[in-house]
Amino acid sequence: MVQLLLILCGAFWGDVQIRTWGSINMSYGLGLPVSNRLELVEFDLGYSHIGGGLAIAESYGFRKDDQFIGTVIPLHLTIPLYQKIRFGKTEAYFEQEMLLKVRGSPWAQLWETSSNIGYLSGASWISKAPYLGLELTGRWVPVKIAGVYVTLGALFVRNAPDHLYLNIGVSTGTAGPVSEHKIGPRLKIVGVVYDDAETGNSNGVIEPGEKGRLLVLLVNSGLQDSRPITLQGILRDIKLAQCLSISSVSIPSLGANHSTEVALPVTAASQLPALPLRVRVWGKDEGGNLVAPAYLEIPTTNL
Repeated sequence: MVQLLLILCGAFWGDVQIRTWGSINMSYGLGLPVSNRLELVEFDLGYSHIGGGLAIAESYGFRKDDQFIGTVIPLHLTIPLYQKIRFGKTEAYFEQEMLLKVRGSPWAQLWETSSNIGYLSGASWISKAPYLGLELTGRWVPVKIAGVYVTLGALFVRNAPDHLYLNIGVSTGTAGPVSEHKIGPRLKIVGVVYDDAETGNSNGVIEPGEKGRLLVLLVNSGLQDSRPITLQGILRDIKLAQCLSISSVSIPSLGANHSTEVALPVTAASQLPALPLRVRVWGKDEGGNLVAPAYLEIPTTNL
């Protein structure tokens, strides 16, 4: 079982794009074949790849004998295995999710009633029934406040039989990321070097008349794909602008949580100063999102 969970995490972990998230939902599942589960207003709060929360009340019903396990203020731990974000104009929410949840309540009770919420209205209870539940849930949310889900769960109960259940249900409420960063691309250069291996003498030093390139590693660490990006390099000393020609480069959209290597062609003038040429590389995409600049010093042959 543990090995299976590790495989699932390895398969889906890279698609989890959320730094923090929050959700409030209410759901009721029609169980197969003779069980169901109700969660009455469940709250989640998470950071990175793990979250926790509670509900006002929840219950598990097994209609064969009209017995229900119910509790108020149950706790749960959530591990998102897969989450796909859908972006609106000003907000985002989880359109697809696969979640592993661990549920439990030390104060749960076994009730004899005919409805999921009967234990809230004074039905007679049979015994204390602390439980621990393990659930694997897949949820699809076509619109922000409503979705459908399928849950496969195992309920381990003290003083009552353990149960397996399969629920198909609907949920309503919010299911959107509350990001600590703005929703959008976050473009950043994490590395830039001068390279003259292809058209120069491969010594890492720029020489008069030499053609080389700036190799730039560009990362989008944001929550949304960028639009097409233009990168350019300029000499920081305007008086030396004639010493180096750096061509700008346009690249396609860069996906969220992706990186790419970009080459900016460089041509040196016939005369160079006896000091390093200081270059700033920066850019922006067509949506106006800036590429955080990076700086580089290229040594000249006269040093």
